[in-house]
Formats: sequence, C-alpha cells, structure tokens
Amino acid sequence: MPVGRNVRAHAATRMKLASGSLAARLGKGLEPLYVLCGDEPLLADEALELIREAARRDGCGEREVHVAERSFDWDAFAGGLQNLSLFASRRLIELRLPSGKPGEAGGRFFTALAERPAAETVMVVVLPALDSKSSHSKWATALAKAAVWVELRPPPRGQLPQWLRGRLARLGLDAGDEALDLLAARVEGNLLAAKQEIDKLALLAGGGTITAEAVREAVADGARFDVFQLADAALSRDVARTVRVLHGLQREGEAGVLVLWSLGRDITSLAALVAGLQQGRSADAALADAEIWSSRAELFRRAARGRSAADGRRLLQRMALADRIVKGARPGDSWRALFEVALDLSSAQVMAAETA
Repeated sequence: MPVGRNVRAHAATRMKLASGSLAARLGKGLEPLYVLCGDEPLLADEALELIREAARRDGCGEREVHVAERSFDWDAFAGGLQNLSLFASRRLIELRLPSGKPGEAGGRFFTALAERPAAETVMVVVLPALDSKSSHSKWATALAKAAVWVELRPPPRGQLPQWLRGRLARLGLDAGDEALDLLAARVEGNLLAAKQEIDKLALLAGGGTITAEAVREAVADGARFDVFQLADAALSRDVARTVRVLHGLQREGEAGVLVLWSLGRDITSLAALVAGLQQGRSADAALADAEIWSSRAELFRRAARGRSAADGRRLLQRMALADRIVKGARPGDSWRALFEVALDLSSAQVMAAETA
C-alpha cells in the first residue's frame, strides 16, 4: 500500500519511545502510525504538536480529530479512511480513545490498521495509560509492533527537579537546587501546573538565575490566586486566608478538578505523616515515608500537631466525597464540597466527614 513520500513502511517490531525521544524520531522522517499512551495532559499535547508540525512540513494539508466514545461507529470511521480528500493529497488524523477500551469493533479496527495503515494518511491514536489486560490485548500488541508507540510518563519524583531544570533552560533560565526543590514541591504530579509556573517565572525574571525567593514571590505576589496558595494556607491553619483564596479561585473560574488535586495531594501526604508519627516513626522518617519535600517539611510538621490518625482518615473520607461531587458521580455543589474540605484541613479540630 502506498503511504506517501518521506513516510517509511512500518517495521515488524517497534521499541516504545519515551516522550523526550519523539522529536529526534520525527527528524528521521514521518511514519504512517503513531500511538501516544499516558495520562499526563502536557506530554500528550506537546507530543501531538510535534507530530502536527512534522506533518505540516511533510505536506499534510488536512487535519481531522475524532473521539471514540461508547457510540462511536468504527465501521463508518474505517470506511472514511478509504475516501481520499479532493483538496489535499495527505491527511493527519487524530483518534482519541479516552476509555482505553475500544470494544470488539474497535479492537478489530486497530488490528487491521496495524496490518495495513491507511493510504496517504498519518494516524495518531491517543490512549490513556492502559491496564495490564488492555496492554496485552491483541489490538494493543498489534499497534505496539506496527506503530511508533510513545509512552507519556511524567518524570519520577526524584527526577522532577532535573526535568524542571531542563524546561527552564529552554527559556534561557537557570535555577539553584533550593529553588528547584521548592518548585518541584509545588507542582509534583501536575506537569501542566509546572509549565504554567515556569512560564510565569520566565516573565517575571526576564532571564538569569531563578532563586528560591523568586519562586516564593512568584506565587505569593501573583495577581491571581492559585491552588498552591490554597494548599499552603489550609495547612498553615489560616482559616481566613483559606476562605479568601478559595473565593478568589472560584471568582476567577479556576477548574474545580485542579483545586481538588491540590487539596487531595496534601491531605494524602498529611494523613500518611500523622499515621507514621502515631506508629512511633521519627519525624524525619515519617516525612520521608509520606514523600513530603524538604522545602515543605516544616509546614507539614505544624499541620500534623494535634491531629490523630483518625483525623487523617476523616479528612480522606471528606476528600473522597468531594471527589465524587466534583467529578459528577454524586449530586452536589462542587465548590461547596471544596470549601468543606479546605476548611476541615485548615481547622485545628477536624469535622466528621459525611458518609457517601
């Protein structure tokens, strides 16, 4: 089957790439089939943009985006791939499968696609991280052999400061170890938030070296409230500031899921710290077990005072309830649920959580 100029035929086997290796791979030529697999939105967006740029350079004049949800018609989609455009010789097609489970019809489609990519088409399949059963399925195995499979994995916790250093270097900035540690503590688990913070620092710093103080000031003196200020205020048991920041986030239209992520991350860490202390662990050991960054250790030490393991469990229950409300799995007011969680976290006496 013809696959267009400068597009190499797919090999019998493939090696899965880390996201950082995609640019170099694209530099060797565009290929007919790519799979982006992972749950990190920033890495997915950046990988897609790299492929789009390469496709534009290589003559793809059209781009289509399809989302394969429960009612998706796989047969109609497959049929459409056979219809070449009247206006452009080649197409870039992005197919998103949010569930990671294509069903029987989708599985057959992917297996056939792996064996015979569509003519004059560059196909990008975007998947979430797959569970063990899905990753060993016939369709996933076929795609892994035929496609350029890119794993969208965020850097491990220990490598996050170095990842941040690399992002800063792209903007002509450097940072000391303390600044990187503080920045990593604020954005751990959310690379999109990391990008936003780095972009903010680049604007404020105007070049040169980023200090720890600059990181603190960039968050504390920002014109807008952000979720990091909220988490720090709640852990500091500053109820008035917690309420003020939450009102600011709501007024500015911040996404409830991002607020939920910030509070949930710190509640999980605090509950683990309190449990470890009650089990007789030293403070340093309990902090390490809870994976709390050194730049926030004293904040968590203070937050743990006077709290019991039962308090931590109740906070986790309250958080789980808010999670269901914010994500639409349970009726309720999302912002009221977030206020209740934040106020519980900022109060010396933790209130009993509602039952689901």
